[in-house]
Amino acid sequence: MDLMKIGQFLKELRNEKGLSQENFAEIFSVARRTVSRWETGRNLPDIVILVEIAEFYDLDLREILNGERKDKKMDANVKDSVLQAAQYSNEERNIFSRTVIRLFVFALIFSILRIVLNRLGLAGKWFDFIAGFCDGFVVVSLVVGIVHASKYSAKLIEIKQRILKK
Repeated sequence: MDLMKIGQFLKELRNEKGLSQENFAEIFSVARRTVSRWETGRNLPDIVILVEIAEFYDLDLREILNGERKDKKMDANVKDSVLQAAQYSNEERNIFSRTVIRLFVFALIFSILRIVLNRLGLAGKWFDFIAGFCDGFVVVSLVVGIVHASKYSAKLIEIKQRILKK
């Protein structure tokens, strides 16, 4: 896959429509700088945006990925499969975000509880147990959140690379 060729093709398509990078960026809710990176071949849009770009220009997704026009149109089954994969990716990302946010919220709550307990200056077996539990929960929540985030990120990168190699 030639990112430079794809970028040049995206630029040609944009220019054919008479759009500036800023106009194009507004249409797809990205920064102008992002469009510039796509057109110079430094980055490639996410699959969801690629599908939207293909629809915007009334092209086959394969045409964009090949960086040139073809006479054949993408058949409905392939397009549906790509859209379903993109929808699945969005749903998975939302589930991941909710999970990580919950972990960090719980860690924040237990951190605040620990600070309050510290400020009260109470002593005793139960106080020490609760304070230790709060400390442990915060550390475990943060570690689990970080590990979960890194595994998810690695998985997304692997999938994206696999798609780009095809």
